[in-house]
Amino acid sequence: MKTIVFQYRLRRLHADDIVFIKALIDQHFLRGRSYISRELCKSWNWIQPNGRLKEYASRDLLLRLEEQGFIQLPPRIRPKNNLRLKTFDQMPIFIKRGLGGTITEYGTLTIQVVKDPQGNYLWGYLLHHYHYLGNPRLVVEHIRHIAYIDNQVVACLGWASAAWKVRDGIVSSDGMNLPNERTCI
Repeated sequence: MKTIVFQYRLRRLHADDIVFIKALIDQHFLRGRSYISRELCKSWNWIQPNGRLKEYASRDLLLRLEEQGFIQLPPRIRPKNNLRLKTFDQMPIFIKRGLGGTITEYGTLTIQVVKDPQGNYLWGYLLHHYHYLGNPRLVVEHIRHIAYIDNQVVACLGWASAAWKVRDGIVSSDGMNLPNERTCI
């Protein structure tokens, strides 16, 4: 049985995995970290349920491996922009008026899934300006909704999968039984 040298989420890495990652880094060193993380996703078939590559997980794995001294990543091509504040240059068009009275005075409540760029921008804008945390980032599997009454936005809803209990770096709902793989909680 191969010795596990590193574990990330549910992926157990052996020495040959580290050798593979080092070779991938050497092969694509000049193309940068993002390119290397995408290539790693393709090589390991790391794909989200929506069909996109698990780039965030791959980049995080590479950073953790570098922190532990297993690999040496190329220098960043662009400066880190994770901490830069999001600005919204344009105010999206939406009805902004106070609501009062009873619920029977209003039309039907409609809840729409945010899918298009305009909906994403509106959702981010409203959270940035009206949520006490600003626009918190939803990670892992998530879904966003905007609720309307008579075409007026009345709520922004965001749902993300969450770790109920973490033990040895593995997510478990009861803290005892470890899942083989969990795509949605």
